Amino acid sequence: MHMEELETFLVLAREKNFTKTAKQRALSQPTVSVHIKNLENEFATSLIQRTTKKVHLTAEGELFYNQGLKIWDVYQQLKETLYEKKQVASGLIRIGASFTIGEYILPSVIAQLQATHEQLSFHVTIGNSDQMINSVRRLEVDIGLVEGQTYAREVVQTPFAEDRLVIVCSPAYEGNFHSIEDLHDQEWIIREEGSGTRQSFDHLIESHQIRVKSTFIISSTQGIKSSVKSGLGLALLSEATIQEELTYGLLKIVPIDGLYAKRAFSYILTKGTNLNRNTQLLVNTLKYGTEA
Repeated sequence: MHMEELETFLVLAREKNFTKTAKQRALSQPTVSVHIKNLENEFATSLIQRTTKKVHLTAEGELFYNQGLKIWDVYQQLKETLYEKKQVASGLIRIGASFTIGEYILPSVIAQLQATHEQLSFHVTIGNSDQMINSVRRLEVDIGLVEGQTYAREVVQTPFAEDRLVIVCSPAYEGNFHSIEDLHDQEWIIREEGSGTRQSFDHLIESHQIRVKSTFIISSTQGIKSSVKSGLGLALLSEATIQEELTYGLLKIVPIDGLYAKRAFSYILTKGTNLNRNTQLLVNTLKYGTEA
């Protein structure tokens, strides 16, 4: 069994579509078909059932998928062991990061890793948390970095740091807010559906039964901060994203005791896989500010 054929099958099992699988694997559809047929011939069994619109795994295909994930993980671990024997971390790390982590935390982490491991290279994709979870599921990235909680199937979520979400306002309106009642009938600048911060905002509003006058959706943390500074409304933002604005008095945290809870920053892996050496270096640096 060739590893490239196994990888093709694992992607197809997730996507359930030959066209999407071919695109992700940068292969032609006939080549995808050949990979699957080679596996079926080798193991003398039918792994998939193909209809006009979708691919379904047979019972044997489900078994092959679960065991295939373990084989793929062992293969990756073996590659990393050989790297470790050379005492050199090298190769590409494909990272999918939510906006908060990707724009405000990850750049300094990558700079630190590159300073000590010149042979490491990075490809970073930034989007909302749901998009990054899907990228992990589709094997488009090696690791996903997200905020908030996910219940998505086929992935495992592990916290690596804590964050706090706070309500911020323009300094001109700081004196207007002293209690939860003062939050009723306000304009809010919020993130789009699928964002971990949006998930937390929806929970805040529902759990405290806060009446919302109107919302303005912006899919950019920087855009939200600029809107709040301009006095367009309130926003729920990560403390990690507003340190500069707090230092220079450009934004103010609405001081309501007992309102703000902590949330986790987490890394996401496909179920059945483990951190390889390179991604372990990344996670350790995220956790401790050092690779060890």
